[in-house]
Amino acid sequence: MKPNKTSSSGFTSGPVSRLSSSSRGPLGRALVQLVVALAMLCAITSVAFALSKDDLFKLKEQHVPDSVVLNVVKGSGPLNLTDADVKKLKELGAGDDLLKFLQDNGHILASTARKVKTLGGDPAPGDGVEPAPAETDPGAVAEEEARRKAEEEARIRAAAEELRKQDEEANARKADLERAMTKVSDGERMLERTRNMEAAKLFLSFLTLDPAEDTDGYYRAKCGLGKALFREKIYSGAAQPLLEVVMKGPEKPCFEEAFYMLRTLTQENGFAPPQLQDLTQFYVENLSVTFQDDFNYYLGKFFYDYHNLDLAFKYLDKVSKDSPQKAAALYLTGVAQIDPDVKKYRSAVENFQNAILTAERIDETDPQIQELAYMALARIAYEATNYDGALFYYGKVPKLSPRRSTALFESSWTFFLKNDYNRAVGAFHSLHSPFYQQWYYPDLYILEATVYLNLCRFGDSKEALAAFKKAYLDLQPLLEKYLNETTEPKAYYEGVVSIYNRRGTGEDLGLPMAFVQAILNDITFHNNHRYITNLAAEEVALRTNVAALGEFGTTVHDQVTSARENQIITAGIEVRDRLIKLNEDLTEWSIKADEIDFEIDGARAEEAKRKLINPDYVPKGPAQGTTLFVVADDWQYWPFEGEYWVDEIANYRSFLRSECIEE
Repeated sequence: MKPNKTSSSGFTSGPVSRLSSSSRGPLGRALVQLVVALAMLCAITSVAFALSKDDLFKLKEQHVPDSVVLNVVKGSGPLNLTDADVKKLKELGAGDDLLKFLQDNGHILASTARKVKTLGGDPAPGDGVEPAPAETDPGAVAEEEARRKAEEEARIRAAAEELRKQDEEANARKADLERAMTKVSDGERMLERTRNMEAAKLFLSFLTLDPAEDTDGYYRAKCGLGKALFREKIYSGAAQPLLEVVMKGPEKPCFEEAFYMLRTLTQENGFAPPQLQDLTQFYVENLSVTFQDDFNYYLGKFFYDYHNLDLAFKYLDKVSKDSPQKAAALYLTGVAQIDPDVKKYRSAVENFQNAILTAERIDETDPQIQELAYMALARIAYEATNYDGALFYYGKVPKLSPRRSTALFESSWTFFLKNDYNRAVGAFHSLHSPFYQQWYYPDLYILEATVYLNLCRFGDSKEALAAFKKAYLDLQPLLEKYLNETTEPKAYYEGVVSIYNRRGTGEDLGLPMAFVQAILNDITFHNNHRYITNLAAEEVALRTNVAALGEFGTTVHDQVTSARENQIITAGIEVRDRLIKLNEDLTEWSIKADEIDFEIDGARAEEAKRKLINPDYVPKGPAQGTTLFVVADDWQYWPFEGEYWVDEIANYRSFLRSECIEE
């Protein structure tokens, strides 16, 4: 997809002689040819019945319209066209109407006329015998021919006048564009002085003249317009001009700058239209290695998002080993490899590990890549029942990372499945700290109650179930009421945002903050909210500058308003679906809590029987209720004294003893 090369300006200049086809361009040359043809027509029609076969061929060689040729032939005697002549006329562009006229009026020899098809596809009538010409009045014939000649000359003059007007209009348009090119240059100077909206106005003024898309002026104006709007963060207005500039190819001067602006639009507003797949047609190996890496990672991410994994693998693999994008490329490759359609888990593990090593080696790497890779490795190990491996990788997530709470929560499940109840309870203790109060973990209490049940600590198990009921189940009716009373998708999104902004005011918020936090912690909501916020900021910027942008600004403003409304509806639908899922999950956890409560009562009765049988039995293990913190590798312990410290989180150990009586 390489655009045609143009001159620096895209226009010709200088004086133009009336018939100089070499300097006037295609339109000028067409006019000269038609003037020559018209002159020949005048010469032909100046003498009645003077048209010959050769004259007819010359008219068609000059691309004279069939309607004009037909009128000229009307004043001619028989042309006696043969098969070869008819074939030649067709090759020169003669249409069905002209050929039918020649046939019907006896200009084609009888042997040929049978073979010529009429417009409807019927064979020529008759058996080839020419009808005898009717006797006519010589005076009437002369008068008719004079009338035809006058009409034809009038048509020729009208056609010439129309071409002259078109030529004048083309020249005037060309002059307007040449004068308007100064606006493009002025706009570029405005950009250098960061007078962005003034520059945008000049570029738009030039583009309203509708210059040809393959000209230098059009390219420069589009590039300048995209850049000006991008700087003002009017991303929706900048998107289409920048896309056009990028799709003109890497040979153009604005390609790299426009590409990076387009990449920002993808990050901020999710702008990634399907047309970007055509970037694969461009050759960028002659550009800098840094640009190639950014280009290849962008395409790899684009195809991953569109689930074209083969092309995603191809472009992610092209990112060079020393690029700051390499760790991200390896991580994304690993994520694609654990896709259900791929299932290359061994390769995925290697890529996640290499992503971590690469991130450690290259300082410019996004620090989140390491955390994401550790979480991915931990989950793969967990699914493979390699619990020690899972715990190792969970422990690598930094304490101050927002992913730390998820890592700690998933670790507690891992400890539980390992039957390492002491460390599981230590994880519960960490998750109950103020550092993680904003996270939504209803099943934490169910898991905690199950661990205490297995330790025959029935009172603690009952307390965990009571805490679950207070924190979540007692709030479930309010959630169900909110779902029943809220019908519009828009209201779901705006409701969550409003409730969060009014938190702590003591107002009746309608939806408990526990469920609002569950929504806010979701990455999908986070992205939707960011897009909506950016679009709202664009609306403000456009309202401020709509006068400078004119009709274009009004159009873009309407598009941004519509896009924001649609994004709110999309976000609202996702919020509603998430709340419905939370309600369904709570119902399931409530059933599980009832089952545990029933088991507690049964197990307590069994333990009472064992106690009667073995009244002197003393459970083995450490003293009850001691939760300690490991402060060094040599296992020095410090008892928990009621305060949580961030460096203690995830290092708590419980030394609760089992109170189950052995038979």
